[in-house]
Amino acid sequence: MSETSNEREASPGRLLRMTLQVYGNHKNKPEDNEAFSREYLTKVANIHVRNGIEMYQQVFTPAPYRVALDEMNRRGNRGWVVDDHDITVEFYFRSFAALQKVREDPEFRALQAAEGPYVNLVHTVVTLGWVEKYVDGGKVVNVKDGKSTYPSWSELQDLSTLYSAQ
Repeated sequence: MSETSNEREASPGRLLRMTLQVYGNHKNKPEDNEAFSREYLTKVANIHVRNGIEMYQQVFTPAPYRVALDEMNRRGNRGWVVDDHDITVEFYFRSFAALQKVREDPEFRALQAAEGPYVNLVHTVVTLGWVEKYVDGGKVVNVKDGKSTYPSWSELQDLSTLYSAQ
């Protein structure tokens, strides 16, 4: 595959992704959950930007999508375990300081207090890892001379530098 103008000379560095996989409250009307979610997300977006989060998004996986995935799994004999959570919340950041600033933000704390009737936090699954992006906007990125421009895995796995910004 040919290199593109989006290649970077320097390393893109480490971008971390933390996810929270949660269940919605199925006792509510779907339209109530949607109204809450849309209002919450538009408010929390400004809080995250203000505190250094580089990207924030939610992925919605309602039952019909999981059924479709189960069918793909069955047909392809993939052996997948299909996650049954309703929502995956994704935070992208460079240091733990940004997450700490969000947690300490009074406006964020107030928003979190309102989540109770809409989100079931029982059995929440959390993940943390780094992101390596190789295709963006239909173009190859972060590749130079046929090699990844990311730091080595040993460097990316060293979390000691993530605390230094706090």
